[in-house]
Amino acid sequence: MKFKASAFAIPLSIVLSGCGGTPDNDVIPEQAEGQEHILFDASAASPGLTVCTLSVHGTLECFEISLYWVGPPDAPPGFRRAHTLVISPMGEDTAMVFDGLDASYHESLDTQGYLVSEDMNFDGYTDFRLMEFPTAGPNTYWYFWLFNPDSGTFFRSAEYEGSNLVSPEFIQDEKMIRCFHRDGMGIYGTEYYTCDNDLLTLVRADRTEWSGPDSQVTTVTRLIDGEMVITELNMQVVD
Repeated sequence: MKFKASAFAIPLSIVLSGCGGTPDNDVIPEQAEGQEHILFDASAASPGLTVCTLSVHGTLECFEISLYWVGPPDAPPGFRRAHTLVISPMGEDTAMVFDGLDASYHESLDTQGYLVSEDMNFDGYTDFRLMEFPTAGPNTYWYFWLFNPDSGTFFRSAEYEGSNLVSPEFIQDEKMIRCFHRDGMGIYGTEYYTCDNDLLTLVRADRTEWSGPDSQVTTVTRLIDGEMVITELNMQVVD
């Protein structure tokens, strides 16, 4: 099996020897093709390591995901800080290692709250994302890993992370990514992206903000002939 340049092959026994204690064992059950595969907790957390099994496609072997983290005092009280993620093909002695991460999430979250798997580029294969950090309100930022069926490996997507996909929703039947965020009191934004060969295109952006003490205006901008053009202005009175 070939690996991307961002990952390197090492013996699996060496990867797992660096963390004491019993790891979390989180398993994704086999599901029918087209259904979302969700990572979930199967046991209580033990400090340092969370291990999950990911089913990418019904025709492929599963992958094991090992997430290495630290708690206080190396993270804020009540939080974990994940620094390294290892992806291992089941039954093989090699692994893809992604270090240098700085992912923060509250220790009370179930695994599906910070490590989520679904098809994020609409190619029929399951990808996954790791919460980078939460902010106030609905805004949450993520690290993204996409599966490459040609190489049988995952790669961390600079395209997705660089596009600032805050709190993304992946609408499978429309092959559209919807990102909703709050930018301040009474100020909201929603962006819509399409995906082609793992490249994203912003096709619509809605922004709602105050236009006076008791009214808000929503500006709708759409991609037309290669340019973002304002197509709607909607005024709403706020009680």
